[in-house]
Amino acid sequence: MNRITVGLGCAVGAVLVVGAATASASPSAAVHGGHTVTAHVTGEKAGHVCRIAGAGIDMPWQPVGADGTVDLDTGPVSGGRHEARVVCADPRSGDPSVRTVGREDDVFTGHWAPAFEFLHHHRLEFLTPREH
Repeated sequence: MNRITVGLGCAVGAVLVVGAATASASPSAAVHGGHTVTAHVTGEKAGHVCRIAGAGIDMPWQPVGADGTVDLDTGPVSGGRHEARVVCADPRSGDPSVRTVGREDDVFTGHWAPAFEFLHHHRLEFLTPREH
């Protein structure tokens, strides 16, 4: 009985360690709307650069800090729905290294952005404005 318990405990511990290592190995991005489109990127390689991309969004590349994070802000963009995504790259490799971090998401900007974000989050997209 004790051997089974110890073996099971070791197996569960190994799964947790491998899972934690895997989860922390890939970068992630949280994109939000509001007055501007913002994103917080974590787990990216220091020295890489990231930016928010999408139709009607044009922003410069921002360097990733030594801690693997970067906060992005598009600055003024037109109000409405935007399909936004975070892209990161190794500046030494250029265009071939550009890749999407996380997933593309609909975000809203403008005066009614908080209400539209709420509706979108609760899957009531039919009440939100279409893309511009």
